[in-house]
Amino acid sequence: MNKKIKLFTIILSLFSIHGLYAQDISVQLIDTGIGQFQQIIVSDFDFLEAGGAEDLFKIRITNNTGNIYNNSVLRFELWQGQVGSGTLLARIVSEPFTIPGEINSWEIANTDLANKTPTDLGVIKIFDSGFEDNAGNLRDEIVATSQIPTGLYNLTGTLTTNSGTIDTAPIPIIITNPTLLNLVTPGMLINSGFKYEIYTENPLFQWNGNSGEYQIVVFKKRNDFDTIDDILNSVPVWESEHLNTLFAQYPVGGAVPLEYGSDYVWQVLSFINTSSGENIIRSELFEFTLVDPAQSNINQMAMARQELEQILRQLLGDKAETILRQIDDFKLTTIRVNGATLSIPELYQVLEKYRDQNYEIYDLLLRSSN
Repeated sequence: MNKKIKLFTIILSLFSIHGLYAQDISVQLIDTGIGQFQQIIVSDFDFLEAGGAEDLFKIRITNNTGNIYNNSVLRFELWQGQVGSGTLLARIVSEPFTIPGEINSWEIANTDLANKTPTDLGVIKIFDSGFEDNAGNLRDEIVATSQIPTGLYNLTGTLTTNSGTIDTAPIPIIITNPTLLNLVTPGMLINSGFKYEIYTENPLFQWNGNSGEYQIVVFKKRNDFDTIDDILNSVPVWESEHLNTLFAQYPVGGAVPLEYGSDYVWQVLSFINTSSGENIIRSELFEFTLVDPAQSNINQMAMARQELEQILRQLLGDKAETILRQIDDFKLTTIRVNGATLSIPELYQVLEKYRDQNYEIYDLLLRSSN
C-alpha cells in the first residue's frame, strides 16, 4: 500500500471549517467528523481502498465571477509545532484541474475522493504526496504505529489558479491519543488478598484519566462467582451516566442500595473518539467491603481521616507519607479551603478546577484540636 497516498487523506482530513478567501474565488473545508477525534488512525484515510474512509469533511469551492480557472492546484502542508519554526512533516500537491465558470459552487466529500466518485469537476487526482526528508523519527513513528503521535500540529493550505495563489491561515490540531486510566479510591485491586473497608453507603469514587468522558460500573461480588468474568457478566448494581469529571458519588436514589457486609467491585470505562469509531478503555478492577459503622470499632473521625489520607496521597504522591506521619495523632474535625468549610465531595469539586493543569502546593496547614 502506498504510504504517501495514505498520508494525503490524513492531511486533508485534519481541516476544520476554515476557508481560503480571495476577491474572485473561495475555498472552504467543512468538518463533518474529524474535529471530534482524539486519535487519528492512518488506515482510516486510505484513498486507495474504496469505501475505507470515514465521513470526515467536505470541500467546497465557490466561483464568484463566472470565470474559468484552468490549471488549478491544491497544496497542503502539515507541520509539527508552529508553521515555519517547527518540523514540516508532509506535503500534498494535486494534479491540475479546471474550475468552470458555469457552476457557482460545488463540493465533494472525502468519501467521494476515496471512492473516486466523479463530480462536476471530474475526479481530482494527486500529483505528489509524502513525508518530507527532514521528518526523520516522526515519520518513522507514524509508519510504525499507524497513527499520528500525540502533540500539537498545524495545517496550512494553498490554492493556485491561473489568476494567483491564495494561502490559508494555519489550523491548529491537537492529538491526545488518551491511554491514562487509573483507579484511586475506594478499594484495592481485586483478589489482592487485602480487605478494604468503607463505612458509607454512598462512597465517593475517584480515578485518574485523560479521555474526557467516563462511566462507572459497580457490581456486587457474590459467593457463587468463580471468576472475574462471572462478575463482569452479572447485572451491575449501578451504571453511571457518561461523566466528564474524575470523581462521582454513589447516588442516594436511582441505584440498588449498597448492603452492609457485602463486597463490591467497580470499574471505570473511558470513551475515546477515534477515526475508527468509539474505542473503550477499561480500567483495572477495585473491590471493597461495606461495613456498618455501628458494628465497627472505627468512629466517624477515623472514617474522615481515611478519606483525607486518600486525598493527600493523590495530591502529593510519595511526599504524602511524610505528612501523614507528622499528623498521626491529629484529630480531624473540619476541612477548610479559603475560609470555607467543605465536605470531602466538595473538596474534590474544588480540586477538579485544577484538572489538566500544573500546580504546586507551597503551603499546607493542618491544625490539631489537641
